[in-house]
Amino acid sequence: MRRIVLIRLLLFLCIPFCKAAEFTDSAASMGRPWVGRVVGAGIGVAVNASVTELLKNVVHEKRPDGSDNRSFPSRHASYAFVLASVASHELSVYSPLWSVGAYTAANAVAMQRVFADRHYPGDVLTGAALGIFSAELGYGLSRLLFSGDVSHIRLASAENSSGLSASTVALIPFRSYRRGHRVGCGVESSLRGNLALSELFGLGASFGLRAQPVYTDGHFEGFLNGASLSIDGYVCKPLNRWLFDARLSIGLLRYFDRPDYDIAPWRPLIGLNAGICRHVARSLCVGARLGYDLCDISGDGGVLSVAVVTKAEF
Repeated sequence: MRRIVLIRLLLFLCIPFCKAAEFTDSAASMGRPWVGRVVGAGIGVAVNASVTELLKNVVHEKRPDGSDNRSFPSRHASYAFVLASVASHELSVYSPLWSVGAYTAANAVAMQRVFADRHYPGDVLTGAALGIFSAELGYGLSRLLFSGDVSHIRLASAENSSGLSASTVALIPFRSYRRGHRVGCGVESSLRGNLALSELFGLGASFGLRAQPVYTDGHFEGFLNGASLSIDGYVCKPLNRWLFDARLSIGLLRYFDRPDYDIAPWRPLIGLNAGICRHVARSLCVGARLGYDLCDISGDGGVLSVAVVTKAEF
């Protein structure tokens, strides 16, 4: 009898400790999702900083304003885009607007560096690519290391959905400008909203800022800066977590800085491009686009566009 009473007493005394242990285990399991997130973000930021600083010290490219020879790549753009990618992964679950805001801010940083004559378009494009790639590499490795971690949002199948997307675009002219002037490879940052009309069709509208260097007899003269506004229609094909689409757009291009005044301030803009994107988190897609813009900069040719796109879905 005494043994039974003693055992019951011991069990009674152990209940608080068992509950505490159960609570601790629950708290640990609830806390574990943050480990994968922190590791993913940490790897991404570390890789980005290492590669960016390595290139800064190995490649000696003179800045457009001639201040020094540390133009490539853009450190501001690289850090801005890796932070935007991390913010999108962590905050898009609360609202897709976090992703749009983060990448729009990163694009604004990149364009400011070009408009301020601190970097060439290729510098900020490389920085943007480094930032996005580093973040996705970090989160990808984290998913491999923490395969059972529920923190990684379940990826939904791709579908044609309405949303906002921010794009960083490389502009590659097909031909040189006449009379010794040449328009070089440029950069565009754009914000686009699309409205899904069905599973396969939709409409969109875009606003972008672009900058392209102008060279006279091989010497840098200045930037051809402008803004574009366009509307488009698209068709798409979802396939598992991937979404393929093709788009036809029309609009106007306005140059507000023209080193060579033979270029008209207003230009019609007609574009045809195709793209692919993949869900990397809930309400967040990352992809690429390839297209041709007939904007007639040089009087006899158009521009090849290569874009990195991040889309927030609603």
